[in-house]
Amino acid sequence: MGGIFVTVLEMLGDLPCEEILGMSPWFDGTAVCGAARRDARCVERGDVFFCIRGTHFDGHTAIGQAACRGASLVVLEEMRYADTCPIPWICIRDTRAAFLPACLCAAGHPERGMHLYAVTGTNGKTSVTYLLEAMFSSDPEYAPCAVIGTVENRIAGENFPTSATTPPPEELCALLCHARERGVKTVILEASSHALAQGRLSGLHFDAGIFTNLTEDHLDYHGSMEDYFLCKRRLFFSCSSMIANADDPYGIRLLLDEDIPAEKISFSLAGNYPHAFRAQPHPVGNGTRLTVTSPDGAENELSSPLRGSFAAQNITAAAVCAYSAGLSHKTVQTGLSSLENIPGRMECIVETPFSVFVDYAHTPDALRRAICSVKNMPSDPGTTARTLVLFGCGGDREREKRPQMGAIASELADISIITSDNSRSEDPLAIIGDIVAGIPDSPHAEIHIVPDRKQAIETVLSLAHPGDSVLLAGKGHENYQIDRDGRHPFSEKEIVHDYIPREHVPHE
Repeated sequence: MGGIFVTVLEMLGDLPCEEILGMSPWFDGTAVCGAARRDARCVERGDVFFCIRGTHFDGHTAIGQAACRGASLVVLEEMRYADTCPIPWICIRDTRAAFLPACLCAAGHPERGMHLYAVTGTNGKTSVTYLLEAMFSSDPEYAPCAVIGTVENRIAGENFPTSATTPPPEELCALLCHARERGVKTVILEASSHALAQGRLSGLHFDAGIFTNLTEDHLDYHGSMEDYFLCKRRLFFSCSSMIANADDPYGIRLLLDEDIPAEKISFSLAGNYPHAFRAQPHPVGNGTRLTVTSPDGAENELSSPLRGSFAAQNITAAAVCAYSAGLSHKTVQTGLSSLENIPGRMECIVETPFSVFVDYAHTPDALRRAICSVKNMPSDPGTTARTLVLFGCGGDREREKRPQMGAIASELADISIITSDNSRSEDPLAIIGDIVAGIPDSPHAEIHIVPDRKQAIETVLSLAHPGDSVLLAGKGHENYQIDRDGRHPFSEKEIVHDYIPREHVPHE
């Protein structure tokens, strides 16, 4: 219990009366309890066991195991299990929603006293968290910072591996405890739609939540764009402020939603939304420069070494959040200048004889933007720069986007290499077949099909001429491949660097 002693009523104290469906006659709310657990195998004497139904396992079936291991209380979601429960129980409507608050209470509420920020959307979450970390780290009131997200978890400069974009509640609680021990003042996390649907963030209140955009993704889980959107929307009922992209139709829906209690702050690059922070990108060589105009007419010039069509939008989102938190323009720009790249996000890993970029683009919209970003990179006068794109689609994920991505690459690239990308339980050739189905009979791009991704990377590098740009899309920061046999080490950077002399690698 780590020196923290709480009673059952304290652990469950935030539950409204209407959420409680019943309790055993020998329920003792004054009893001191241990940690909150949802895995019966981890239960220790005195712990409270939460019965949570997952996709493949129902925690109610492990009540007996939890009791044998010494659980002091079982929190049910189904009354039908109460009659056979051998220890005190309480039945509530939503065990998922109650679990993180219980974990935090048992840990002494590590989140209290910290500034909390969350970023949600289809694309841009990771980039915005990195940008916010850089900006807030430049202000003593907000530093040191912690970032919890897709690439890794970082706590006051210390790196930890990540298990999910938004970790499960017990892992999130442990990260917050470590952040408290390290004196962290600001925590910035990525809020995935899966986590919001599953109540993984229930009980946390955020200074601000940022909405980047919403495009087709995760429909294998959500079933529809409407459900996907509604899951994202849940975040903003737990935020003091909502910062939303007014250039996105779903962002407009959030801004016009009168049920959301958060203060609404908008930003726009198109400039079509009233009272928004407006950003005007300016042409620049390698990097991004833009003018951000606040609703009161004040203008601030921002510049960054980050590249790509998403960069201006992500920088604007982070800057608006930082300005709204009270950071000065000088602090924002200082932080922005310190961030040279974001792992796997339009990251240049080779500069000559041709450029090679890796990007996490794995949706139709992200792939289109990534290719356009590479095509618009400055080239030497008098050269004919071509764009070569390598990509695949993940297995056990929505099939609808596969032909769309095939059509996009065949339309925008000069050479398109179609290969594998985390095929999981599916046949890689079947996935490639779905991609090829979207390619027209007379594509603009020269099409190559190379199922083995390592061979595909070597192929696309062999086809590149000096001055060309190569985009390796889909894997980004990932250093593994997943197929029917499991997860295997796989580094695109290593493959590229083995092929191209290392003197051409930036910053090495």
